Amino acid sequence: MNILYYIPDINQQMGGLRQYAVALLKILLKDKENKYFIYHEINDPEIMNVLAKNPHHVLIKRDKWEFDKIRVKRKVTAKTGISLEINDNKFIDKICSKFKIGIVHCPYQYLPETKIPKLICTMHDVQELHFPEYFTAESRAERAVKYLKYIRGADKIIVSYTHVKQDIIKYFNTPANIITVCLLEMDNLWIDKYTDKDIISLRPLGIDGDFVIYPANTWQHKNHIKLLEALAILKQQSYNNIKLVCTGHKTPYFDDCLQPFIEQNNLENQVIFPGVLDEVTLYSLYKTCLGVVVPTIYEAGSFPVMEAILLNVPVICSNVTSLPETIGDDSFIFDPLNAQDIANKLLKLWGDDEYRQRSIANGSKQAGRLRNTDALNVIKSVYSELATTN
Repeated sequence: MNILYYIPDINQQMGGLRQYAVALLKILLKDKENKYFIYHEINDPEIMNVLAKNPHHVLIKRDKWEFDKIRVKRKVTAKTGISLEINDNKFIDKICSKFKIGIVHCPYQYLPETKIPKLICTMHDVQELHFPEYFTAESRAERAVKYLKYIRGADKIIVSYTHVKQDIIKYFNTPANIITVCLLEMDNLWIDKYTDKDIISLRPLGIDGDFVIYPANTWQHKNHIKLLEALAILKQQSYNNIKLVCTGHKTPYFDDCLQPFIEQNNLENQVIFPGVLDEVTLYSLYKTCLGVVVPTIYEAGSFPVMEAILLNVPVICSNVTSLPETIGDDSFIFDPLNAQDIANKLLKLWGDDEYRQRSIANGSKQAGRLRNTDALNVIKSVYSELATTN
């Protein structure tokens, strides 16, 4: 079967969605029974590297004529003041017809509007229904309309965790049989490309000495603020040597809330937000830190928790959604809304070597389960089921 993998605009600023899309692509390209056509426009370096190693699969881009045609349309509408939405419908239909595509598979919460093939999307979460306060009314309304459209339009929906499946059934009145739970195996990840020989100096980032890390874009639900509150609590108790490095895209929430809190609590010498980093630098942070802390309030699944486990790095995290199941031991979880609870666990991560060693040992127990989920066979069975239905 010919399958179109739909990732036109995947990029690093998309955080976990991009990690998932890349991880799934690597898994799918191990499939010897189906052929994959990858629709991707922006030359993301990780995507291009994967495709370079798999030249028998086909990269799809718009040709120059269609691109120029769309630019002209946009100029005309700009002059007239008429808003015109340009979509991929005709382009996707052309691809599907030309290459006899049987399935379009989008690894995030979107579906192109085409009626030619079967459609699959991954629904990562419906966070706005649990924490509406983190979204504007307009954003909630847009998600409600679009997510319903994608869910109703999909022939199959893939989710990583049972709690997401239950949410979709509950909030969108969706039949359980069209939703497949499939946790991607955490194998052949970006971290697997590197070894200790690749570790570089972190002094250009102003990092010298011990530190802990939190890799996450500064969305409000990532809960950096409670982690900073925990750090402030420990500072008041004279633990003012704890260094925290928070990597990832800095959203407006950083300037509006996080930076003022850092300044008001005199944490400038303890906290670094270096932004989005290259892979070698991020790998070096993982491998030289004392541990990873993930205080998120909502997460379908946490790549930083799983990456820490697979890298034998101590990790503590929130007691929400799938994270307790991922980490497998309540000794290493905390209430993300309780700054004191975070502070207690953070202090142990920072200063208790025996606690860190227990965390590493616990992670070793979980790593095998994360590496072996049989994801490819699960997804191939979804493809086969769709191929036999009208």
